[in-house]
Amino acid sequence: MKELKVLFILENFYGFRRGRLKCPVYTTAICNPRNATYSRILKYFKDTEFTLYFGETTSQIGTDKKQKFDLDLEWLKKTVEYDEWFAVVACCKKAEDGLKTLKIKPFMNLPHPTSWKWRKQMIVDCIENLNNKLKNERE
Repeated sequence: MKELKVLFILENFYGFRRGRLKCPVYTTAICNPRNATYSRILKYFKDTEFTLYFGETTSQIGTDKKQKFDLDLEWLKKTVEYDEWFAVVACCKKAEDGLKTLKIKPFMNLPHPTSWKWRKQMIVDCIENLNNKLKNERE
């Protein structure tokens, strides 16, 4: 059976090292499950069939804290084209806008997990929607 890969696109990529960009997608193997961002996603996917992957929107980080991070569409495009995804979930307004600009429709749009807009029910609904999509594809 084909692996059910779900890509969550977060914001503010911190993988820029020595002038080179690291891989645009990373797995749960490098995520700290107690991190505020990942803990609000990972614990709900423990007993599901889905394999989680993460990507982030920004590949260049501003040096001034007041500087707004520009969305690097090329990086976001590489992230989405990295593999074949069962679903792509945009977890911030920046990811949602970037995907819209690239004419890619995300499976769901959620606020960033550390946002004050985030609610547990959102990730529960996301899993339910993923299960419904899987059920429909298997029929």
